[in-house]
Amino acid sequence: MVKATIVVDNFCQKQGLYAEWGYSMFIETPSGNLLWDTGGILHVLEHNLRTLGINPASVQNIALSHGHFDHTSGLIDMLRLAPGAALWASENVARTRWGDPDASRAGGGGALFAALPVRKVEPYAEILPEVIAFTVPQDERDPRFLNHDNMFEETSAGDKIHDTFADDVSLLIKGERGWSVVLGCAHAGLPNILRYVEKTFGVTSFDTITGGTHLCGASCDAYPIWMAALREVPVKRWRVNHCTGFRAAAELARHFPDVDWAGAGSVLTF
Repeated sequence: MVKATIVVDNFCQKQGLYAEWGYSMFIETPSGNLLWDTGGILHVLEHNLRTLGINPASVQNIALSHGHFDHTSGLIDMLRLAPGAALWASENVARTRWGDPDASRAGGGGALFAALPVRKVEPYAEILPEVIAFTVPQDERDPRFLNHDNMFEETSAGDKIHDTFADDVSLLIKGERGWSVVLGCAHAGLPNILRYVEKTFGVTSFDTITGGTHLCGASCDAYPIWMAALREVPVKRWRVNHCTGFRAAAELARHFPDVDWAGAGSVLTF
């Protein structure tokens, strides 16, 4: 059995935990464990880990879904608390990111990430026998499911362009119930991610889809297109959170029978 505990999310579902705009999940498998993302700029990760009875020093692997600060700000804490943990990320995680309409707010990446001993995930890597980290190539991404609003990256020449999300990583997990996908923010586009898994790994149905879907960036007018695309792939359980948004989660619940929010403190088994 694979067990996943939501450590950091925008919302809490257990007393004693802190909420923040950020994300982290602790995944335990028969072969080892993995911390998926490290929370946001309020640095609630260590508090929540200890409150949940998880010893930070026991973390064996750390994987980053992408370089944005709401997923990586706790990394410095984890490098101190679990210095022996293997670090996994896309080779593009160090690209400097910017936010806001005028691209004036630092959004992630940068020199710190460039200096880290990252084990690269291109196009995919087996972190544990039950866990495969993967990226979705640019030519496999339907642009209808990408949202670049207020998100930019810096080129080697110093120009700020719309973020290509080249560093976006997701996880494919093999559990007792079948295959599941764990998202960070799904910046590669959720339908694109699921289609890529189908094509590359031959998965035709999913037990659980969990994590941030970035449907918060989709307009209500676009929901029919998204729902039609998502219905093409059988999914038993949706356990969304972080950047999904309330309206989008409600829309998912209109179209799928088993949808719930997986806030901090939630425990999922695959």
